[in-house]
Amino acid sequence: MIWSVSTAKIFEQCQRKWFFKTQFSNSNPKTRDLERRRAYLLGKLQSISAWRGNVVDQILSKQVLPAFERGWSISEHKAIAAAMSLFDKQLEIGRLHRLHEAGFNPSDDADFVAFYDLEYKGLLAEQEVERARDEVKRALSAFFSMDDLIERLRTANRLITQRSLSFAHADASVRAVPDVLVFKGSSAPTIIDWKVHVFGWRDAWLQLAVYATALAHCEPHKDFPVPTNQFRETDIELLEVQLLRGTIRTHNLAEEHFHRADAFIARTAESMTLALDGMNGKAWSLPRTDFPVTRYAGACQSCPYRSICWEITS
Repeated sequence: MIWSVSTAKIFEQCQRKWFFKTQFSNSNPKTRDLERRRAYLLGKLQSISAWRGNVVDQILSKQVLPAFERGWSISEHKAIAAAMSLFDKQLEIGRLHRLHEAGFNPSDDADFVAFYDLEYKGLLAEQEVERARDEVKRALSAFFSMDDLIERLRTANRLITQRSLSFAHADASVRAVPDVLVFKGSSAPTIIDWKVHVFGWRDAWLQLAVYATALAHCEPHKDFPVPTNQFRETDIELLEVQLLRGTIRTHNLAEEHFHRADAFIARTAESMTLALDGMNGKAWSLPRTDFPVTRYAGACQSCPYRSICWEITS
């Protein structure tokens, strides 16, 4: 079983949502089980807020940081212009809402976007769209105002973005995908986590602790300048960069934090395994009603699987 912080939190919030996302969903467009295909498509839905964060991340990871690493010049103006171009392109695609079009495969279009509000409300709130546009600009402007951070990134030996890291934890495979790994000389690397929202996530330390654990325990990738398994989790610098605030928070985690993170992995992974009743690859065939729904009614209002869930509970 593959475990991640995000799927563990979904499991704790709503086991049925977790089941749809991790077990039932099937991306194969030729599958005869149309409900599994439908679940896969619904899983593509996202809020405008989440989408605008993805736009910022794409510009930083695919344009700005590669330019820094190569020693090229890239200005705030150029980065924002690229972001606005991507924003408009993906917005146009999202407005078409091709999610349920016969023969359409989302994986065929790297810029595919599907909006939750179009699926369940039939429209996008234009005020929210324009707020998202403004926040993309603000986030990138804030990034370019962080002179110390930019200097560190420009002088690094290697910047690796969105790299999947895995390590074994009992019967689970823990997977983590840090936003940026920063390598400089023979020192322990730095992990950077971008946040594109006004309010800080109180559990950000947990996500960063899992990132550090994964980096220290995974098989080092061939392009890592130094073997990361020579470092302890506490050696790795952890930075949470709040782009809308223009602030950087250093998480100085102690052994206790990593013990708590390990306990969280163990507890939630065991609960997930028990929920699957030892089906080993056939868990998708379990009755959906075996998985309890959330106790928080508000969570349903943003759940992409709301329609298929409500069909069996109404």
